[in-house]
Amino acid sequence: MMFLGLITFVCENFIRVGYGVARIINSPELFGILLITTILSPILLIAFTHHYLHLIFSRFVSEIQAPEIGIVKGLVPKLMSWWEGLYGWLVIVLSSLVAGLVCTIILPVFGLSYAKSPEIYIGIEKQVIVIFGIIWVIQGSLIYQIDYLVRQRIISVYSDIKSYQHK
Repeated sequence: MMFLGLITFVCENFIRVGYGVARIINSPELFGILLITTILSPILLIAFTHHYLHLIFSRFVSEIQAPEIGIVKGLVPKLMSWWEGLYGWLVIVLSSLVAGLVCTIILPVFGLSYAKSPEIYIGIEKQVIVIFGIIWVIQGSLIYQIDYLVRQRIISVYSDIKSYQHK
């Protein structure tokens, strides 16, 4: 969630500057391009973070390095880092959407409504944020667990096919 805060900070400032530039030169097309670029930019941010973390891991704590990552070299992320960037952003977006959906469904339990001004809910917003955060983390964990189980199943099926072919 702290990394999501960094992503949010970068995207928020990028879009704020982009909006100002697009407004000065009176170009809604430029703003559209910058908006789409901003939405996709976390993939780049996560991919580079993944690459550099594994670059550090491979040099200082190589025993915890995942075998599928291989030997990490260079300044530009390789395929696995790009995949992790794409997959990480997908998990963040899906977790946020599901948490938003669940929180919207349970708003009446807290006496909240989108029809009322947010200023009248001072004090209760922390409870909703905690609930949103818990749901967000659980949803992300479920997505990663499903991914793990699918990969294990694929590996199992692939190894069964390989052993059957060698008989």
